[in-house]
Amino acid sequence: MQLKNKSVVITGGSDGLGFSLAKSLLAKGAIVNIIARDKNKLDLVVKQLGSNAVGFSADVSNWQEIEQVSRKIESVDVLINNAGVWIEGSLLDCEIDKIDQAIDINLKGVIYTTKAFLPKLQKETESHVLNVVSTSGLKGRDGQSVYCASKFGVSGFTESLKVDLEKTNVKVTGFYPGGMHTHLFDKAGNPKSNQDWMSTDKVADIITFMLEQDISMVMDQVVLNKRMTTTSN
Repeated sequence: MQLKNKSVVITGGSDGLGFSLAKSLLAKGAIVNIIARDKNKLDLVVKQLGSNAVGFSADVSNWQEIEQVSRKIESVDVLINNAGVWIEGSLLDCEIDKIDQAIDINLKGVIYTTKAFLPKLQKETESHVLNVVSTSGLKGRDGQSVYCASKFGVSGFTESLKVDLEKTNVKVTGFYPGGMHTHLFDKAGNPKSNQDWMSTDKVADIITFMLEQDISMVMDQVVLNKRMTTTSN
């Protein structure tokens, strides 16, 4: 896909990988629509990114808010479901509201956002849904039962969506990154020493490359990790 002048929607685009994706795609000439919950932070980010970036304040786990945003965006060529939150600890130690938040944002948010924008994606001659999952959506990990549950759900949704849309113009990709150097853990109250984990700018460049591939090329599941980190990712 030639990304110049293409309309891209990125959830969770005000920081971390989402912000890096916005920068990478804008450099290719795309029009980037960012969805994020924090309006003040979103406004600052959009101003920083320039005139081809547009911000929409919404919670992906709120169907009414996401549907309303979808009505404001005329056309969509690429949807990147990137928004997510972290939760860790044994199941008995996880608070109910934190469990609800993880499932609502990590899983239901992907389903809601895809449902809201799919009619617009289907109107284009070539379009793409890329779900940023996690390697925690491929295997269970200690202290991540709830997080893995949310990500395994996204993995299953992605695989089934591929089958549903395999004879249409919409490509579907599951992208499974390992640990990245972001504030994901800090925001959840679980800070980690992750300075040597993957750079979000480098990961964003790989995703951009994937999106640029011809419609006949299918990278339907990509797993990405960094070699030789000093801490587990």
